[in-house]
Amino acid sequence: MTSCMLALPFLTPAHAEPGQELSRYSYPIFVVDGDQQHTGTAFFYRSGNSSYIVSNYHAIKGMNPLKQVINFSSDTLYLKYPVKNSGEWRLMTIDISDTTTGKTELFSMVDRIDLLKISVHVPADADIVYINDLIDENYFNREPEEVVVFGYPTPPGKVIPFSVTQQHIEGKVNPGGFADYDASLKINFPSASDSARAIVNATARYYYFIRPYAAQGYSGAPVIGKFRNANNQVVYRFTGVIFAGQPATHQTWAIKGEVALQYLRGEL
Repeated sequence: MTSCMLALPFLTPAHAEPGQELSRYSYPIFVVDGDQQHTGTAFFYRSGNSSYIVSNYHAIKGMNPLKQVINFSSDTLYLKYPVKNSGEWRLMTIDISDTTTGKTELFSMVDRIDLLKISVHVPADADIVYINDLIDENYFNREPEEVVVFGYPTPPGKVIPFSVTQQHIEGKVNPGGFADYDASLKINFPSASDSARAIVNATARYYYFIRPYAAQGYSGAPVIGKFRNANNQVVYRFTGVIFAGQPATHQTWAIKGEVALQYLRGEL
């Protein structure tokens, strides 16, 4: 999630690469609190006849699960979507008041995953795709050749309200990510006890690390892995959701794909 000052009327977002179909699975979201605009990334998920938008809990409700503090709040979430058969993008408003999403909870990422799904009515003119297209549980236990993430980081300083440009990062899963993180904690927080570090490292049951570092605004973006099927053909599959960048180790926390799917199915 990233914050910026509101300024002038908005512009249309652009895809990172023309013709890049994978970019269609990520959508920009905004929460406005006073004169602050907070930007993140979301995706659509379908269950039966119901549609949901999904992003990090902290990107929607403003609660930081690292520090257990509420940084911002609003009753309205804005999502920008492409219009069918046009080059236009429009805003849809989504109710995120306590009545709809519940009172903002304080929790640690150690105890639960940082995701929130909200039932939505997709506008008839919306040209959107669902992450279901890329979900295949057979790939969850395989390490992808590489990963790609499309998100909406906002440049620092004053920006035009609801104006974002899609960007993307390409990288790899870092199997030694928690060891790197633990080594960083020892250097940067030498007073941290072994038990305190062990608690943080216990998040490995929910999270993993990818490289490189994903800037603020990528929060909530789906992580897409590149694999090869039995015929050695390249396929792309959903492998998780961006949580937050970890600048000290130049890597990024991501929620595991199988864990995210359990949440989406209501099993977690």
